[in-house]
Amino acid sequence: MDGGNHIQIEVLPSAGSPRIPYLEDKLVIVIDVLRATSTMVTALANGCQAIIPALTPEEALEKRLTLPGSLLGGERHALPIEGFDLGNSPFDYVPEKVGGKRIVMTTTNGTRAIRDASAAPLIWMASFLNMQSIVLAILRQFQTDCKFQGIVVFCAGTEERFDLPDTLCAGMMIEALGTNVVLNDLGEAARILYRSSENQLVDMIRNSAHGQRLMSLGLERDLVYCSTPNILPIIPVLEEGEIVWLTKG
Repeated sequence: MDGGNHIQIEVLPSAGSPRIPYLEDKLVIVIDVLRATSTMVTALANGCQAIIPALTPEEALEKRLTLPGSLLGGERHALPIEGFDLGNSPFDYVPEKVGGKRIVMTTTNGTRAIRDASAAPLIWMASFLNMQSIVLAILRQFQTDCKFQGIVVFCAGTEERFDLPDTLCAGMMIEALGTNVVLNDLGEAARILYRSSENQLVDMIRNSAHGQRLMSLGLERDLVYCSTPNILPIIPVLEEGEIVWLTKG
């Protein structure tokens, strides 16, 4: 990005970050590479009508009662929730299952990060899969008289801990935005980490703690897919409590 005003970007390491910044004038971008935001992008690409994030399985069950015909999706500790229609694998969310459906979803980290960001006027979900579309949309937002005083990136993390895949994804976004950014320390670290890893993303993600957990469960296919950049031109946006498709990028 050349010329124009600098974009202030603050990257936070996990859902439950001890200091949630003032969000009422911020664009928030939630990243949960393994696997919530990757799965949400995939579900919308495959015809899902909307995704309703819930904090707990109990809340998800209650929400579904008000949405006849909707599906329950999600995970706890990377495993499908007993009695739910779908897990948190993007490969569960195929067109024949999710086409035209609303899905009530709860995950360990991702849906909590979305809820933590709820004070923001605009919340997008990002992953490697849709990063190019996210970057182009950010540039459009900040090209002219932008109503936002910067961006807050919520890395969902892993059970309130720093997560390497989410941070690499944040770094990819920052790198793609170019030099007209002002970063907090984690944002700068994310950019450095991405620059040193961009030619070996899958290996880096495979060797992360969360990656190792998925590998131990036989979910390498999920990991490789979720590590693939720029294959889905979709921007999921939270509108009135539902995640819907904003644009085709």
